[in-house]
Amino acid sequence: MAVRAITGDIGSGKSSAAGILAEILGCTCLDADIIAKSMWERGDVKAQALSRWGNEILNSSGEIITALISERIFSGKAEHDFCNALILPLVMTELQALSSSLDNVVLEIPLLPEAGRPQWIDRAIYITAEFSVRAQRRNLQRGWTNDELLRRERFLLPQSERMSVCERVISNDSNIHELQRKLEEET
Repeated sequence: MAVRAITGDIGSGKSSAAGILAEILGCTCLDADIIAKSMWERGDVKAQALSRWGNEILNSSGEIITALISERIFSGKAEHDFCNALILPLVMTELQALSSSLDNVVLEIPLLPEAGRPQWIDRAIYITAEFSVRAQRRNLQRGWTNDELLRRERFLLPQSERMSVCERVISNDSNIHELQRKLEEET
């Protein structure tokens, strides 16, 4: 079994890199963000969220409004730390369980450095890009301003610490073909 993880800067192209690498390797790609979103519906997690923020995070059907959770996560350090402590261990446990049944897998884990890289990940790749490139991508994809990108990045570990958990750093300032060429070196 080989477990490879993709992590990196906001807007650097982690999803593209994870998809390309999974295609190159002919394996499954698992997305930690999708798993994290599903965790908010677990009874124990939902109870803790409601205890902290009240019923205003629920829609009329009693389901968690993930956009409101996102607002809470990035409203301050205490909220960010609460969410990371609540969700990251659950996500990592789920990723390990899912990975253990696969021969090869690529994991997209944006918060791998913050979660703490576990030993069951064989190789980690950090995707980065210049701030201007990342800002343009976030603006086009999510409508973020440069200030919003900077605000969210302040909640992350410093870039040098984030990179230090990875064996390789790939710059993704160019195009998808160049990213694929660089990822092909991983086979």
